[in-house]
Amino acid sequence: MEQAGNSDEGRGINLMSWTWIAAESDSGGDSAAGADFDIGSIGGPVMTAKISGIVGLCLTSFLWIIVSWRLFYHYSSWCSNCWHYRVDGLTVKRILHGMLWTTMVVEGVAYGVMVGTNSSNKLTYALLDIIGRGILEYWTFIIGTAHWFNVIFQARSGDKQSALMLYPVILAIVTLGVTVASIFEAVDLLSGVYSTVDEFRENSHIYRIALLVESVGWGIHAAVVIICGVMVYGRISSLPTFSQVRSEARRNIINKMIIPMVFCALSYALRAGYLAADFASRIVNPDTTFEAGVGWWVGNCWLPTLIPSTMLLYSIRKRDRDRGDGVPETFLHSPISESHADPFQSLYQTFRDYDDEDEAVGSKNGTVQSRSLERRVEGATPTG
Repeated sequence: MEQAGNSDEGRGINLMSWTWIAAESDSGGDSAAGADFDIGSIGGPVMTAKISGIVGLCLTSFLWIIVSWRLFYHYSSWCSNCWHYRVDGLTVKRILHGMLWTTMVVEGVAYGVMVGTNSSNKLTYALLDIIGRGILEYWTFIIGTAHWFNVIFQARSGDKQSALMLYPVILAIVTLGVTVASIFEAVDLLSGVYSTVDEFRENSHIYRIALLVESVGWGIHAAVVIICGVMVYGRISSLPTFSQVRSEARRNIINKMIIPMVFCALSYALRAGYLAADFASRIVNPDTTFEAGVGWWVGNCWLPTLIPSTMLLYSIRKRDRDRGDGVPETFLHSPISESHADPFQSLYQTFRDYDDEDEAVGSKNGTVQSRSLERRVEGATPTG
């Protein structure tokens, strides 16, 4: 009996010991899990290089197919209705398509290497983050914004020329800064000082400077695009003959010009926010990172690439055309015509790139132009 009691007591002690050990293990596990969650929750669940590479490769391939089609469309002359309106040589639209096509090729190669090697190495980082997003994407989207400012300039918005040219100059300076920072970042990455990309991100001061410069650059770009949209909206809404268009058609006319700018500005601001947050995390707590989670890939990499690319392709979908459509070149640039002609005519000619390609130019009378533009927005195709 005494031996049985000692055995039961021993089993009780052992049970209590195992219970205590299990409790300590659970507590430690919860603590570790909490620490991992705190770090990982910054950018969301961690994505492997292979998964992020597959998703990125699919999105990039989709954009590459669309850009290739549009690039061929802009350079081809197989258009029986508008071949005599075509412009030979390089134009802003063709340069933008070419830059976007090159960007998709570079980023597609980087994503393909990530899928093949199941890792993010120096090559993929240099192609994707530095050359792809840091240089090519920024230059491409800057060209799109420059095209919009050129549209405003041709429309004779009434703003002072110095004020109108100020924003493109600002963008040029910022673009130069972002490009120089990206070049220094690439040189530092490939210098051989750092063995891995993670070590480069943790210890490189140039990397942190590049993060800050790119964040400021994308933020300024977003602000300038918003200003451009406000200028376009103010110019359109102030036209005397614009009030003759029905409210539904008037709303459609504004939306077709403003919506791409709004989405582009939001995308640029989103990327600027993620880059700024990553920079702040590197300063406050170098162990934390935004660059491994779903949030980083979606908010900084994929959406700010997919949305502006799609919006710009929609905005510049028309072929370039010369002045051989019956409208004299001096109509837009002559001071006499600017002071005496219908102001809606000037804006109408400038923004005709947003209408269907096979449409007639229309009458010089303001009312007729308003009705013609209204039919275009509603999808009708006038004859003649």
